[in-house]
Amino acid sequence: MDIENPLGTPVLAVASGTVIVAGTDQARVYGLRTDFYGQLVVVQLDREFHGQPVFVLYGHLLRVMARLGQRVTIGEVLGEVGMTGIAIGPHLHFEVRVGANAYTNTRNPDLWLKPLPGHGTIAGQLLDAGGNPIPEALVTFHRAEEPDRRWRETWTYASDEVDPDRVNPDEEWGENFVMGDVPAGSYVLKARIGGRLHTQDVKVRAGKTSLVTLETKK
Repeated sequence: MDIENPLGTPVLAVASGTVIVAGTDQARVYGLRTDFYGQLVVVQLDREFHGQPVFVLYGHLLRVMARLGQRVTIGEVLGEVGMTGIAIGPHLHFEVRVGANAYTNTRNPDLWLKPLPGHGTIAGQLLDAGGNPIPEALVTFHRAEEPDRRWRETWTYASDEVDPDRVNPDEEWGENFVMGDVPAGSYVLKARIGGRLHTQDVKVRAGKTSLVTLETKK
């Protein structure tokens, strides 16, 4: 997840844990290659998920203020928003990794972050007639009161064959697309597969994650 902010904006810990990386990735690969995130911090959280460790990565920092081995709690300053590594503008790159501190172990951060007040999250499954996830398909979001007007859009996750380093579905939700920070209310989701339009209604509640499934028919 990339979060645009002015250069030098404080970066805060999202949860309590221990700093296991604090510095640069010039000598060790944490992404696709060295100098990918530039200045970065990785925190191993106190909590686990299904018995697996959880790691949070903060990348492209202007300045790292956390120290290796430091115990941090929610809200502590870890560094400042920058544009180091491959960044072309000031922003925070934020990742959640489950099981190992590896690029191949990413999860969708929108399922881990608390939504804004009055907002919720949609975890979606776009499936073919056999119940298999459909990769790289466009899903559009429409407010129920304006079903013909596109409000937001996203793409389903890539397949393993196309992108082995893709975002991994969550063990609980089994999603292949997510939309975070959705104002509470009613929505219509649409996806056009094989020339046919498929739609599904979903209701979003504040502070909750709603699961929605669009399954194509033969």
